[in-house]
Amino acid sequence: MRKLSLLILFICLKFAWIYGQTGPSFESYFFDKTMRLDCMHTGINDKEYYSYDAIYQEPCWAGSKLNLVDTLNLGKYLFKVVDRQTKMLLYSRGFCSIFGEWQTTDEAKKSVWRSFSESVRFPWPQFPVTVTIAARDSMNIFRNIWTFDIDPLEANIRKTEFYPELKVNKILDNGDPHNKVDLLILPDGYTAKEMKKFHKDAQRMLKTFFETSPFKEHKKDFNVWTAEAPSNESGIDNPQAGIYVDNVLSCSFNAFGSDRYMLSWDNQTIRKIASKAPYDHLFLLANSNKYGGGGIFNLYATCISDNKWSSYIFVHEFGHSFGGLADEYYTSDVAYDEFYPAGVEPWEPNITALLDTSPIKWQDLIEPGTPVPTPWSKNEFDEKQTAYRKLLNKMREKDVPKAQTDSLTAANDQWVHLFLRNLEYWDQVGVYQGGGYASSGIYRPFIDCRMFSRSLTGFCPVCTRAIERVIDFYTK
Repeated sequence: MRKLSLLILFICLKFAWIYGQTGPSFESYFFDKTMRLDCMHTGINDKEYYSYDAIYQEPCWAGSKLNLVDTLNLGKYLFKVVDRQTKMLLYSRGFCSIFGEWQTTDEAKKSVWRSFSESVRFPWPQFPVTVTIAARDSMNIFRNIWTFDIDPLEANIRKTEFYPELKVNKILDNGDPHNKVDLLILPDGYTAKEMKKFHKDAQRMLKTFFETSPFKEHKKDFNVWTAEAPSNESGIDNPQAGIYVDNVLSCSFNAFGSDRYMLSWDNQTIRKIASKAPYDHLFLLANSNKYGGGGIFNLYATCISDNKWSSYIFVHEFGHSFGGLADEYYTSDVAYDEFYPAGVEPWEPNITALLDTSPIKWQDLIEPGTPVPTPWSKNEFDEKQTAYRKLLNKMREKDVPKAQTDSLTAANDQWVHLFLRNLEYWDQVGVYQGGGYASSGIYRPFIDCRMFSRSLTGFCPVCTRAIERVIDFYTK
């Protein structure tokens, strides 16, 4: 029987090569439902280990049935699903994790061991498989760090239906989930009485989202779902203000000590609620007016609902979680220390270390005659931003009314918007020093972009192309 399957696989792969499919025939190796492997990711800054937690069956598979093997080469980690008997690679995906970010913090470097729950999801295998997780080494080469065998007939695989009364809504329907990007928006800090507010907030975010290129041009490639998961209390945790609430997804500000960085450590609750709908990507929408958000590639994005900049944050953070885009700014305070080590080319598609050994990722978009590196009045920009942040911090120390700090920030945002647009190479792709939280040593492709400033500009040509590449991977 397996020999016959291999013959069929060979024929399918021949046609897949012709039509652009990556990986084997879905029907030959998978069933149309999802397997979720939960594990614990443990370690310190220079050591990491995985351990098995549980396996769950989720009702349906929302991903592509054609592009099963990853071709994007994004993420700090890569998981692979291999047929145990034939050693055939059946499925793979790149991803990032909370643990991977935490490893770059001072806490991890002080040898404080921590563990984080993680999940990898893939189509339900018909035969026993081996799952391997690899991490990039110091030279960005994937090295295997954990291997685990799974028999899909194992009796201890959990088939529980969680939250049976939870209501799921499909608020944008463009067709079969197998050839669409299925985005699931989950509420956090919304009580049962606030579900109408959640839906209004989600629709408001989506309005801006689908007005922003390239999502505007690809709206037909998306399905959008919501799940009505109420919290017992309204709002989310704000540790620096001493505020703690009973919110269902446990989103909290002050992740890794950064006040505006909002994450949740409660992976299992998120996954159990999310299992109610077909999804490729998750967005956690938090009921708060405090500025904040976060985005981790192929994990989730977070955003607050009622801040002036909520819609900007929604799109920006989705750039991280969906497109694998790096932050291009470098003047804001972050919790990371040497997030991009010197001498190593970052894997993200929109920043570069400009090493002699690595070609410029976006070389084809640079017009002939554009100097590399590309000048952009960086010193003047840096001086202005340093002065702005010193004044802002003094105002906060004096506990001045929020309206005054908001006014100062708005004035600075406007200055940034006008200043950058008056530079010589404003509208040209180049190699501009400053990006990835580093003032030097890291370069970005455009003077301004949705990943650089808060001036409501769009994505630059390089980021746009990177996002469209991911959309195509899910839909074509």
